[in-house]
Amino acid sequence: MKKKAYHKNSKKPVSKTPKPNIKRGRSKERFLMLDKIILLLYLGVGFLPHMNAFDVAITQWYYISIVNAITLAYIYYYKNFIEVDFHHKIAKFTFLGALLFLFISCLSIVKSISVSESIVFLCILLNTLIALFNLYIIVKDKLVELFSFIAYVLLIFLTIETLQVLHHFVVINGNQPRSESLFFGLNPTYGNRNILAASLIIKMAFTFYILFMSKKKWEQVLCFLVVFLTVFSVLLIGSRTAIYSLPIIFSSLIFGCFYINKKKNFIILTKNFLIPLLLVCGIAFISSLSVNKIDRNKLNSFNDLIFTRLKKDLYKANNVSTNDGRALSLASDGGRMEFWISAIDGFKSSPFLGVGLGNWKMIEKEELVLSKKNQNHFYPRRAHNDFLQVLSEMGIVGFIIFIGLFCLVYYILIKTSIFSNENLNIRFIALVVLVGFLTYTLDSLINFPSERTPIQMLGVLIITIALTVIKRDRKIKLTEYLKFGFAFLGLILIYLNYQMFTSAKYQMIVRNNIRGKNILKEKYKVGYNQMNDLYPSFPKLNFMGQPIDYAKAVLAYSEGKYSESMNHLNLAIKESPYSLEHYAFKSMIFRSNKVLKNQDSSIYYAKKAFYKRPGLINQYRVLKKHYIDIKDTVSLIDLISRHQNFLPRNEAVWIDKINFYLKYHKDLKRASELIDSAKLVLPNNKKIQELRIVKNNKSSEVVSNSDSLKLKRIELQKILNGASKLFSQKKYKEAQREFIRGLEIAPTNEEIRLSSALTDIKMKRYKDAIEKLNKVISSGKITNGKPEYNRGLCYLRMKKNKLAGIDFRASYDKGFAMAKQLDKRILNY
Repeated sequence: MKKKAYHKNSKKPVSKTPKPNIKRGRSKERFLMLDKIILLLYLGVGFLPHMNAFDVAITQWYYISIVNAITLAYIYYYKNFIEVDFHHKIAKFTFLGALLFLFISCLSIVKSISVSESIVFLCILLNTLIALFNLYIIVKDKLVELFSFIAYVLLIFLTIETLQVLHHFVVINGNQPRSESLFFGLNPTYGNRNILAASLIIKMAFTFYILFMSKKKWEQVLCFLVVFLTVFSVLLIGSRTAIYSLPIIFSSLIFGCFYINKKKNFIILTKNFLIPLLLVCGIAFISSLSVNKIDRNKLNSFNDLIFTRLKKDLYKANNVSTNDGRALSLASDGGRMEFWISAIDGFKSSPFLGVGLGNWKMIEKEELVLSKKNQNHFYPRRAHNDFLQVLSEMGIVGFIIFIGLFCLVYYILIKTSIFSNENLNIRFIALVVLVGFLTYTLDSLINFPSERTPIQMLGVLIITIALTVIKRDRKIKLTEYLKFGFAFLGLILIYLNYQMFTSAKYQMIVRNNIRGKNILKEKYKVGYNQMNDLYPSFPKLNFMGQPIDYAKAVLAYSEGKYSESMNHLNLAIKESPYSLEHYAFKSMIFRSNKVLKNQDSSIYYAKKAFYKRPGLINQYRVLKKHYIDIKDTVSLIDLISRHQNFLPRNEAVWIDKINFYLKYHKDLKRASELIDSAKLVLPNNKKIQELRIVKNNKSSEVVSNSDSLKLKRIELQKILNGASKLFSQKKYKEAQREFIRGLEIAPTNEEIRLSSALTDIKMKRYKDAIEKLNKVISSGKITNGKPEYNRGLCYLRMKKNKLAGIDFRASYDKGFAMAKQLDKRILNY
């Protein structure tokens, strides 16, 4: 029989009620503060800087992978207080759909050109899905308590970010005219201004929850002030998608507010919300036109906000930049139509599995590459439409699942929440979340929020809230294996994201060293061996979509490691077969490198690059010289015409085309017509406006008054032709005067000096001839033995036989024909 247990201060036995199954150190209450900290960590990703990475998104996804792991540990450590389950069958099927989407993504990799790039995007997808799971588990049972916190946090973040925008435009650059250069340095933690603007609008939607629900006057005034700052900032940022979405957003919020508040007087709602909102937006609009004015005497126009021009184009007579006659298409869709068509073409090439997750950037996009008119290499990385990118990369099944998620969120928010839920608070939550998701959807239709961490985390939060506004139906337990699976996956993601982050830091170092330099001649501060050892084996491409092996090839070539350089270029071509920069680099190496020089290979690679992208200047020059050398005028005019059609504002190609008709067709009329056309296309180009045709003996050539070198060359040629004619007529004194004129124009031209010396010999001025021939020989520019032969001739006629013999033998050794015909007795002097 067991003895009874007694308390040390009591004679009564201790109760045998079992102790609660709570581990030591744990509270019986839910740690709401820890929930808020986790939410703060996710929402604060937009403030994370580059940390010396190639792109801020790489750093931010690495950060999210760490936050995901921390949150998983938190959920499972405190699982007694956080129910790790689904609260409704819709939530369960949403996550099952997400897993199916993940499976389709993995399956699509069999079609990938670059598996490495697929793994990069798989990491982004997994980070997103784990973040969705984590936020759902935290928010689902505490929505009302946490949503107010979320709204206030986003209000604070929004205030900080809008003040940063206004500080950039108004305080720092208030006196600068509105141009493209004005946007340099604008909030670099967002990558670009479109992402920043979309983020501001989504956060602004949450501000309206405080505006609608708060009964404190000062909070309402604060909300209207923040709305003013947001609208003002978005207009200054000039993102067309964000600006065009503003009326849709405000209309949805106001009409939604009127619908939910049916019992309230319409006049009161108009007075409290509609009129102040219209007033705030009107003031913000006028304010945006009065900042960074192009003309100091008047306000900017609305077009000045949304169609920003280069600074050099601001004050031209034609106030709207034409950009090669493509202004209308650019105004309507920002040039995105070609991207969308290319994405659809990718889908057509593989409709069921797609082209592979993350591999749209890798496929051939001939029409898109041709549509971007500039002389640089072009790496189209994104389709600028998340729906079309999913369709292209994952095929029809992945697209249906993806678009189904959007439809489900809208169904939940509109049908089951705004229209059906009786709780006023939940209905307002659903309304602001609906508007935020509408903004995210509009951004997805024209940009790529799924890749940009700050927008994607806001989208994840919105989907989470949409799933949790549904009333709890039943508890659907999750399998225990999920805990171990997520823990393992979290560690793998941290490792892979760390690899990407490490690679991105070295990408930045290499880019800063290589960018803007002559890759065939420059030496770099960073060494090939150093970078080759430091670069992780994953990923294979940098964030621009350019193979890292290309950068390694450049560094190797700069150090004379030609074999390693060519090996890296071959790997780069294998990794990205439809990019052109590798082929262009190879063509230049085979053209100019003394060790690897190969004319046929140079032409082969130049053609592969140029005929896919006719704006490449170096490849154009290589092929032009080749066609001139082999006298292939048909290919030459085709080459010039392709280059001109691609870069119609390039003055050099206009001159090439005019000279072609002057040289090969002797067609002065056609050449004159081309000059007139060039002047119409380039009205502000001084050189083109000064073009004129100059006759050069039997031929003609087009020159500009500002082209002094060309004019000097033509004048020199005329002088030399005249001198040669006089020499043949035995008018040696007149010929000598012309040769001296030629030397005055080109004092380092040894051919002219040699001709002058030969004229002196004809006039028996042997000392003068020897003096000139000494300069010719010492210059080392003429190595065929002719100067030595003629100096020997002078010495022979001056009876200096030994000196003559030395020069004749030197000429003989260099293979000069007349020296080889000399008698051996003369050679032996």
